[in-house]
Amino acid sequence: MRRTLLTVSALMAVTATAGAQSASAIRLRLDPVSEVTIEGTSSLHAFHCKTNKIMAYVDVDPGYTKDLTKIARPIVSVKVNIVVKTLSCGNGQMDKNMYSTLDADKNPLIKYTMSGYDILDGSAKPSAFVAQTTGTLQISGQEKVINMKINAERLSDGKATAQAEEKILMSDFGIKAPSFMLGTLKVGNEVTVKFNLKAGPELLAQLAAATNSGGK
Repeated sequence: MRRTLLTVSALMAVTATAGAQSASAIRLRLDPVSEVTIEGTSSLHAFHCKTNKIMAYVDVDPGYTKDLTKIARPIVSVKVNIVVKTLSCGNGQMDKNMYSTLDADKNPLIKYTMSGYDILDGSAKPSAFVAQTTGTLQISGQEKVINMKINAERLSDGKATAQAEEKILMSDFGIKAPSFMLGTLKVGNEVTVKFNLKAGPELLAQLAAATNSGGK
């Protein structure tokens, strides 16, 4: 039961989209303190861009608020949408260059859809676990299947956290690493995508209320 609870709690923090919700599932949202960052390098300096404006939901089995031991696969679906122009690098010109490189006007969203996950051994805490996820990442209109390891923990106050990072190549998504200033500044092809996510206990209360109301 503990392993199943951890799976739901952490993936609840990982998550997902404004797509159609299954009639047999309950939808959760991320805490607004959650953050996604993109880090990279150039011939002059490193760069760090981030956003906390994540369209985040996850659909779970309605039995989530009841007996988790009777749910074989508590997660129904996980997706995430990020509006490219909510990413900020702390510099107006860098932001414009990034939006142009990602063709944000034509492809305004970065999308991720998880297609599966497995629980791995190796967590140092009984309240934490590691999951290997598989999903499809779409950037600039092009998709690629990625495998990402997630470290998650259920805290003593009931909050769930999840962290992960994954290196990707811009060229895998048809993006040419840009150069500026007559070639003086060249951006590296590899970037690192990171997330640090949290779901508060108030989401659990909302979920319980929705389930109890639906049962009347």
